[in-house]
Amino acid sequence: MLEGENITLRPVREADLDRLRELDLDLDSRGDYWPLSIMSEVTYRDEFSRTGFWGENFGRLLMIDAKRNIIGEIMYFKTVPYMEEFEIGYRLFGKEHWGKGATTEALQLLTRYLFDSKNINRIRLCIDVENAGSLKVAEKGGYRHEGTMRGCMFHRGRHHDMQLYAITRGELPPA
Repeated sequence: MLEGENITLRPVREADLDRLRELDLDLDSRGDYWPLSIMSEVTYRDEFSRTGFWGENFGRLLMIDAKRNIIGEIMYFKTVPYMEEFEIGYRLFGKEHWGKGATTEALQLLTRYLFDSKNINRIRLCIDVENAGSLKVAEKGGYRHEGTMRGCMFHRGRHHDMQLYAITRGELPPA
């Protein structure tokens, strides 16, 4: 587990699977920017059985608030096999959690963990240009804007531009 001031990040447990599956199937809970692809029930449970949603090049952690409620998730994954970097994605499970700093804290916790435990020099975020809240999270989390990836994401019937943000090991502030 990764402990912050207001947020704890922990691995997914078997007891979490039914609730997480409900959230994955509820397209409204994904908001306007989370990918809409859905994994089959069999594949979902098989993936958890094989990996626990955790491996060398990917991981999925739950965001737990001070009241011990699951309020969101954050994950990392390898994007391009020949690059020494990971990408991080995150989402909150409900608008009632927006604007309270939980995602920024989760991003900072996972960023530090990845640099401390993995032989990488860079972590990136890809954020829809219209997702103002996530753009703020990136900047507050210490990530720097690198450019715009034009029309690279198809979501809800149209192509979206994505902002590329990244942080390198040398840019990480001291603990």
